[in-house]
Amino acid sequence: MSAPVQTENRAAEFVRRRLTRGVPYGLGFTLALAFVVAAVLAFAGVASAVDVGAGIARLDVTAHQALFDAFGASRALGLAVTWFGNSLTVTTGVVLVSLALVAARRYGLAFRVVFASGLGGLVVTGLKQLFSRDRPLDGVIEAAGYSFPSGHAFASTVFYGMVVYLVFRLTDRLWARGLAVVLGLLVIVAVGLSRVYLNVHFLTDVVGGWLSGAAWLTASLLIVDAAERHVRGRGRSVGGAVPPDDAALQPRR
Repeated sequence: MSAPVQTENRAAEFVRRRLTRGVPYGLGFTLALAFVVAAVLAFAGVASAVDVGAGIARLDVTAHQALFDAFGASRALGLAVTWFGNSLTVTTGVVLVSLALVAARRYGLAFRVVFASGLGGLVVTGLKQLFSRDRPLDGVIEAAGYSFPSGHAFASTVFYGMVVYLVFRLTDRLWARGLAVVLGLLVIVAVGLSRVYLNVHFLTDVVGGWLSGAAWLTASLLIVDAAERHVRGRGRSVGGAVPPDDAALQPRR
């Protein structure tokens, strides 16, 4: 067989495996990676709009007042909602969820929770330093640090998004999965908008936080999955003990 034909066959086989369900680095991996790329590109688009003051950035001027008009000017309401995205709240949630998973001997899932939220803090801090955007003037509450992207929006997307992921991994009951998606999205959106409501973030900060948080959450899951697959492969190759594959375990009914 000639070299060009061999190359074509290998390329076709590569594409086929990327689009096949139930195989390592198959369709699930491809879709997740495509989502990460799309989220990163969208984030870049928001950052560009902020830089030139066009597109979605034009809504920054009116978003805070629009939320006040819709829900009333209540500092207490804004603080109650934003609490779900506070550092202490999210950190406590990460610790409790991780301990519960360890107690259930789901060590791989526990590591995913800690890895995503722990390194996520470094990711969002780095992004804030990179863009160095000042916060809106006259915030309803005091807030320190740079504005873009929103740390609350990022952290809540990562943590509550991870909770939704865990529900999908631990049960196949449709009502539980559907409820998790609805509640997860509700909390993530509410926390983000509460930052605009309190005028400590622009709307584009929040959208940037959602996009970067979703991209990082998905990327972190892909990284851990790939690392675990590599470790299992090495364990089989040397005939040693092979750690359990969380992905292979059936959801609990």
